[in-house]
Amino acid sequence: MSKRLVTHQLGPQHRRLTYACFILLWVSGLLWLVFHYFMSVVSEFGVGPHPLQLWWLKLHGLTAMGALVIFGSLMPGHIRKAWQHRKNYVSGVAMVTSMIALTLTGYALYYVGGEQWRPLISIVHWLWGLAMAPLIVLHIGLGRRARLRAAQ
Repeated sequence: MSKRLVTHQLGPQHRRLTYACFILLWVSGLLWLVFHYFMSVVSEFGVGPHPLQLWWLKLHGLTAMGALVIFGSLMPGHIRKAWQHRKNYVSGVAMVTSMIALTLTGYALYYVGGEQWRPLISIVHWLWGLAMAPLIVLHIGLGRRARLRAAQ
């Protein structure tokens, strides 16, 4: 059995793709927030959204689809095997729960409820999304620390 299967570690290409996608997802969401709340444009018609705001949102939606594919690719190996062996369990459950919550709130922003619910769903989505960066860093750090302890 390879060491990667024992430690639930991703292969190098899988890891790089996962990191790149989630970094781009988080940064595009952050940039949308900045442009939405702080970069309004004043024109002859009044205050309006910055033209790049829409592009950050489109990039965020595109990378969200990629993140769902990557999340799905983690389920049969990394997530299932770590779950069975209770490796990095608490932060892993937090990661899975967060991905589900972000998927549901992202879906809800487009397809559920009227304008009455949209502001609340939006705030929940972006607060949870902002929290994902430290959660991912924590999950990776705990996994690396566990591997180092196991190797000693």
